[in-house]
Amino acid sequence: MIGKIKMNIAVYCGSSLGKNKTYENSCKKLIKEFSQNNFNIVYGGSQSGLMGTISNEAIKLNMEVIGVITQDLADKERENKNISKIFKVENIKQRKNKMEELSDGFIALPGGFGTFDEIFEVLTLNQIGEYIKPCAFFNVNGFYDKLIEFLYNSSEEGFIEKRFVEMIIISDDEKEIVEKLQNYKGPKNKWFK
Repeated sequence: MIGKIKMNIAVYCGSSLGKNKTYENSCKKLIKEFSQNNFNIVYGGSQSGLMGTISNEAIKLNMEVIGVITQDLADKERENKNISKIFKVENIKQRKNKMEELSDGFIALPGGFGTFDEIFEVLTLNQIGEYIKPCAFFNVNGFYDKLIEFLYNSSEEGFIEKRFVEMIIISDDEKEIVEKLQNYKGPKNKWFK
C-alpha cells in the first residue's frame, strides 16, 4: 500500500442485480482492485442489488465503507448495518451532496435512473469547474456503449464540448479504471477560454 494514493470513491450503482451475473461478478473484481489500491468506498448505504454486492465485498476485504442513505430508503432498501459508517439524511438531494462532499472521485456501475442522475450531476459540476474530480463509467458487458455514443452525438451536434465527453473515464477493465482515477487531470472548466 505504500505510495498508493488513498481515495474515497463514490460508487453509484443499482439497487437491483440486473439480469446478467456478469454485472455482479465484475463489480466484485472492481472492489477487489480498489482494496489493493488503498481506496475506500462511499455509496448509497443499501444491502440491495449491486449496492449490497459492492458493500459486502468491501467489508470482506476490510475496506472502509461509508454509506449515505435517506431514512425512507433505509427502510425500503434495507440499510447495510455492517458498514464502517452510515450517514442518514432527509432527502435524495442531501444524499447526493453528502456523497459528493465525502468523495475524491466517482464511478457509475450498471444501474438505473438513480445511478444516471448521480453521475450526471457530478459530470456537470466538473464541467462548470465546481469540482476537478474524476468520473468513470465501469462499462461492464458494454452496458454504457449506447450512452457514450449518445454523448458523442450530443458533442457533434454542438451541445457538449468534446473535451467534456473525453474527460469521462470509460472502461470495462478494473485495473485501467483504478489507474485513470489515480492519475486524473481534468479539463479547464466550460467558461475558461
